[in-house]
Amino acid sequence: MPDGNLWIQVMMALILFAGVLLAVQHFMRYHTVQIYNWDGRRYRFLGRERLLKRDDIYVINIRERLGDLSYTTRYRVLLSQEFVKRRRYGSLLLRAGASEAWLPIEERMVQDIYYRND
Repeated sequence: MPDGNLWIQVMMALILFAGVLLAVQHFMRYHTVQIYNWDGRRYRFLGRERLLKRDDIYVINIRERLGDLSYTTRYRVLLSQEFVKRRRYGSLLLRAGASEAWLPIEERMVQDIYYRND
């Protein structure tokens, strides 16, 4: 009988672990965006940034680290398909340090923005 109790504990731990993984996947999919940078030939993946909502405005802040990894000032921002479908033709604010640019919400958003530390 003690072996049965051990298996129940192992199964509960696995279910809990699976729930945590699903929560992380949901956060990464619906609350972050993928940032790419043009290197002259193709877009290269730089990383993910959080998608914030401030006063009914969606904001993406590009960190200085991504600005340092960039080849050019041209960035491509990819959002989840569900987000784009629900908020198509809305707008969001892209910030790179002190620089700001407004983008319409589409599948592939491309914007030239220079990272400034003012």
